[in-house]
Amino acid sequence: MKFSSEDIQQPEQLHRLILDGALDSFIALDEQGRIIEWSAEAEKTFGWIAQEVLGRPLPETIIPQRYQAAHNAGLKHYLNTGEHNTLGKRIELIARRKDGMEIPVELMVTPISTGNKIIFSGSVRDISQRKALEEAVQRQANITTAILDSMADAVVVADLSERLIMVNPAAQRLLKVKPVELEPNQSFRSFALFQPDGELEWPESQRPMSRALRGERIDGMIVLIRHDASGETIWADVNATPLLNGDGALMGGAVMFHDITELRQREAAATLHVQPLQEQVSLLDLTRDAIFVCNAVDDVITYWNLGAERLYKFRREEAIGQIAHTLLKTRFPLPIEEIQAITFEAGYWEGELVHTTRDGQEVTVFSQWVLDIHDGCPLRYLETNTDITHRVQSEHAFKQSQENYRLLVEAATEYAIMTMDPQGMITSWNSGAEKALDLSPREAIGQHVSAIFTTEDRKIGEPTREMGEALTTGRSEDDRWHLRRDGSRFWATGVVTPLWNEDATLRGFVKIMRDETAQRMQEEGTRFLANHDALTGLPNRVSFSNQLHNAFALSERNHIPLAVLLLDLDRFKNVNDTFGHHTGDLLLKEVALRIMSSIRETDFVARLGGDEFVVIQSDVSQPDAAETLARKLVHQLGEPYFLDANEVLIGASIGIGLYPGDAKNSVELLKRADLALYRAKHGGRNNYRFYTTDLASEPASKKDQAQMLRKALQNHEFELYYQPQIDLISWKISTVEALLRWHATEFELVLPNEFLEMAEETGVIVEIGEWALRQACQQVKKWQAQGLSDLRISVNCSARQFSDPKFVATIPSILDDVGLAPACLELEVSESMLARRPEIKDQLSELRALGIRVTIDQFGTGNTALVELKDFEVDALKIDKAFVQHLPHRREDSAIASAIISLAHNLGISVAAGGVETAEQLAYLKSQDCTNAQGFIFSPPVTAEKFGELMMNGNWSRINRAPPFNMPDTFKNLH
Repeated sequence: MKFSSEDIQQPEQLHRLILDGALDSFIALDEQGRIIEWSAEAEKTFGWIAQEVLGRPLPETIIPQRYQAAHNAGLKHYLNTGEHNTLGKRIELIARRKDGMEIPVELMVTPISTGNKIIFSGSVRDISQRKALEEAVQRQANITTAILDSMADAVVVADLSERLIMVNPAAQRLLKVKPVELEPNQSFRSFALFQPDGELEWPESQRPMSRALRGERIDGMIVLIRHDASGETIWADVNATPLLNGDGALMGGAVMFHDITELRQREAAATLHVQPLQEQVSLLDLTRDAIFVCNAVDDVITYWNLGAERLYKFRREEAIGQIAHTLLKTRFPLPIEEIQAITFEAGYWEGELVHTTRDGQEVTVFSQWVLDIHDGCPLRYLETNTDITHRVQSEHAFKQSQENYRLLVEAATEYAIMTMDPQGMITSWNSGAEKALDLSPREAIGQHVSAIFTTEDRKIGEPTREMGEALTTGRSEDDRWHLRRDGSRFWATGVVTPLWNEDATLRGFVKIMRDETAQRMQEEGTRFLANHDALTGLPNRVSFSNQLHNAFALSERNHIPLAVLLLDLDRFKNVNDTFGHHTGDLLLKEVALRIMSSIRETDFVARLGGDEFVVIQSDVSQPDAAETLARKLVHQLGEPYFLDANEVLIGASIGIGLYPGDAKNSVELLKRADLALYRAKHGGRNNYRFYTTDLASEPASKKDQAQMLRKALQNHEFELYYQPQIDLISWKISTVEALLRWHATEFELVLPNEFLEMAEETGVIVEIGEWALRQACQQVKKWQAQGLSDLRISVNCSARQFSDPKFVATIPSILDDVGLAPACLELEVSESMLARRPEIKDQLSELRALGIRVTIDQFGTGNTALVELKDFEVDALKIDKAFVQHLPHRREDSAIASAIISLAHNLGISVAAGGVETAEQLAYLKSQDCTNAQGFIFSPPVTAEKFGELMMNGNWSRINRAPPFNMPDTFKNLH
């Protein structure tokens, strides 16, 4: 700012010139905190001109809203008490500019009393650059602290105001300053730096830090440091450099001092007695490099400077006269003869050498040889060696790190790793990428990364979006399908991250992927199993429910009627009982295939469980559409099946419900189809029935059912079949289970699962159960009379039977009438029934007190608590066949079966396994100490006459001396 002497004669003008010329922003406030003075520097710092802010409260102008309350409270406290812990001190805070940007500032507020008023004078300094420098230094601190702390040279860093922000330990010792954290406001100006003659102090503008803060670089400045307090003087070789931020703006400066006091002292002593030639050569002692002179003919050392002494640890008198490269055990990059030839021809050679010091340490040096020729003949050469050991080690470590990284990337065959340039062109390709995508590096490098994306992803720009997201957020994660060379797809989880150059420009991207196809398939398989039947692959009940809901909504929206066809196989239980469960499973698979081949693509079929299937016919606009499909299904499913060399004949009953005619919602429609199915099964089977309104009369229907069952009982249509249970220790028949069958027609035998539920609902089960119990007791009494005195009969009981008091009272009277001992009767009750009806335990306990045995059937499928087994005593547990059929191959079933057997043994009761069909199952159960077994491996359920023949003629009590898991021959013949 230029002004004349006349300008400053007026006090007001002088005041303004001083304020506007100050480096800091000047602000004055009245007692209410309103701005009454605003300097030109304040305008530059905060962006508001004086006319915009005069009279405005300071907090609303430059103090962010989150700090305004604290500022006002402090001002109020000072006006009330005259006390404030920050007045008169420089404090750092965050201020706000006109454009909304927040900047760090250093503020000192001084109260000035003018009569009966107080004015607050504020000096504000923008410290953004200083903070940026401190942050930059802090960012590098973790990397550089160890290096700076270990350096012998003193290093200081200052901001633009020459305030020190970093002083390493060597600088603390050399310059006699305190660490920054102990005294943060030290200035570089306080150092006593003098010219070499020690008489005149250097002008401030010529000091090394001042020049660095003007952007100059200084190398090799010799200064004298004099400490007034101690009188100590130190010579130092000084280098200085400016510090710039990422945008190239000056942020501060750094100065490094190398102590050369000892060198200067030696030089001074040497000047007292050396010859003129030595006076010239002693200048070489000022350099840090190792320098020596050798004869050109015999390589003998004739001069050895102090730098050589420091580097190689050989004193001058030890080195002179020695052959240089013998003394130093030099390793050359070329034969020494070639290096000498180059030096003699060109007069100069340079390269890297490896020398060995006196203490055996190897050092790498950058060596420069200069030949001295006298009268055309090589006389001697000067060898200058700069220690680059640390640099070479760092480069080697860096190269090793790069090589390790390369090897790691190449070894990571589970991961496909590739790099791209900023445009997405592939620049590197590891072996994992070659394995995953079936492309060699030669084929992949140079292609755009979009080549590995699917066509649909390319169309919507996913490759570009992925790189854009990585640039914006720092990474882009993806789970998607990618393409191999042959066009096949694989599912990969991947991440893309950007790569940056040191100057913050984009170098490219790295993409890392892992092939997760197997896991994806497993997850999809799990989802499939959750919604599909494991045996047939058809949708299960859950999928059917969802599909029916959707079909209903579509039908209602489009006004197109639909039909639900509920199918149940006829005589399926006979197949299981006659041929075994394996054949039954094969039959269900074949039935599923026949149904699928009979429906349209728009229809839907599911297996609801057991032998029950359902079809949703999506469009039955044609009057006969549902009937046509039902007739086709009855015909297809009634054709013979050839399974494991067995010809199997079954039929199918179908119930049909129509929407919207029969029901208004999906639940109601399914019930209507079920009623129609019931009518079809009890109307001759192997046919179909539509729902009609007369089926809705449930009480009448139940009455008909009850009458039908009572009529069957009166007409002697029920018959008991018998299946033996074998004691696996004695290989004798311990118990015979009585199983109910219904001869509904001359040719049709109905199994219990098809009529017991109906009998339970109608209550007829009590009458049927009493008949079955009496019939079974009479039969076992006959066998005992024929010589089978140890035989015991087992009868299944239902919850409805126990809910009738007459039934429980009838059991002892039946035993008395027949003359059968109570111990020869065993009652089987299912675990699920006990869980639902805990009140029957008292009745069972009464019967057990009479000597009647009680067995819990289907154990493992209900919810019986173990504590109940402690309080409620039983005689045996029977493992449900669901846990037996996959033994010993399914780990979960094996664990459950073993646990039930162990539980029974610990309770001191016997344990039986039902549904045993294979020798493997029997061997496993025997190995686990299961006491009894029952199943097709011994005999299917047979009539009393057939059972008596087997008992009397087959000699079932004979014990086979073979290993216990081999069946006696009699049993093999029976099976």
